[in-house]
Amino acid sequence: MIYSDIYVRKENKLPTVIGFLFVLLIGIFFSRLFLGNANLSKASLKVAKRVETVNLSPSQASIFWQTDKKESGWVIYGESENKENKIVLDDKDLNNVGEKKGKYIVHLATLKELLPGKKYYFKIVTNNNEIIVRPDGRSFNFVTPLGSLNGLQNISPAFGKVLRSNSVDPLTNSYIMLSVKNGYPLLTQIRSEGDGSWLIPLNQIYSKDSQNVLTISDTDKIIIEVINSDGEGLTITTIKSKISPLPQTTVFIKDKNFSFVEDENVLSAVSSPSVPRKVSDKRTEILYPKEGSLIPGSIPLIKGVTTPATKIEITVNSKKTYSATTTSDREGNWSYLLPENLELGPHTIVVKTKDSAGNETLITRKFTIIAQQGNEGRVLGTASGAATLAPTVAYNSPTPTIVSSSSATMTPTPPVSGISFLGTIIGGLSLVIIGGGILLAF
Repeated sequence: MIYSDIYVRKENKLPTVIGFLFVLLIGIFFSRLFLGNANLSKASLKVAKRVETVNLSPSQASIFWQTDKKESGWVIYGESENKENKIVLDDKDLNNVGEKKGKYIVHLATLKELLPGKKYYFKIVTNNNEIIVRPDGRSFNFVTPLGSLNGLQNISPAFGKVLRSNSVDPLTNSYIMLSVKNGYPLLTQIRSEGDGSWLIPLNQIYSKDSQNVLTISDTDKIIIEVINSDGEGLTITTIKSKISPLPQTTVFIKDKNFSFVEDENVLSAVSSPSVPRKVSDKRTEILYPKEGSLIPGSIPLIKGVTTPATKIEITVNSKKTYSATTTSDREGNWSYLLPENLELGPHTIVVKTKDSAGNETLITRKFTIIAQQGNEGRVLGTASGAATLAPTVAYNSPTPTIVSSSSATMTPTPPVSGISFLGTIIGGLSLVIIGGGILLAF
């Protein structure tokens, strides 16, 4: 034994194996702490019953989709595929900011402030962190048209009324989708406070191929689908001459197919049976809007009846005066679609025509626009087909930007798939620093 062995205390060191295990445990702890969100990057591709791009316009589009069971969901979109960095919530969740998102079978999300002539890609994210894409695994996409108001058609809107199967109560909280061959569908909603009436303007249907305004001929078949909140639906096949309005009130019967292509086809029972009068005996009436009605929207449904093939002069008096001349159809029905939105406040309709005896008839109607609530009465537009199940894949999305579909400020924080790169960096640096310190201690 030498001198130093007696007077210099020998330093005790941990065995290398114990030190290695200690570093490993520290590494696992910080990995779980900082990298716990990494499992969000694994998202399975999900089956969707249906996905449609509807109500396409140069600056806006809506995404409609159906699922087999109730679940929450939202849309992520952007100008580059697999780099979708904006989020838009389901329209039904826009008023529930900060709350748990609702679960639905039928969904609609509206993308606003889009640029004309741009291609946009989108995917749908569900509450289970599943991604809905096309059957080939790629993002859905659409191109916004370069159309302008000069290309719009002067065509009467499609409108009608839907009752529940009891033929009495209105069908509410439902959707009406109108499709023409080679065109993007149009969609509107029947909300809970309505009487089952719906209206879809037809002057802005865009072609899927060229994004130009699609011209509808009198013989073109038009498909109208009624879809309730449970995803159940019925289909009506008709033509242009029989949509303003539909000849009869629709009674909702699940999975039923109706046709108005031929005169002898019957769609449903009318809502209030009465003794029919001769077409020539019809007097001039304004059916909508009702006298003194409060209308939540911006373009009211103006329609009425008079004697067949009669000229009608229509004037809407507000801050700005709108005038038009139209002719009733062979059944005496007529309608008018305003060329632009009305401002909030009171308005007056004046209708002037002549009866069968040549006497002048003048009718006035007062109504009030109270707010622009929802999409009723407005043109709101396919991604191809339903999505199919695909193997599990890793999906890494960039940090999303929340896009509001309303004027109110909103800061929703729905979960999105993707890895938190900040957590990865912090976790990695922590492991290096801690591990290095421990090794120096050894």
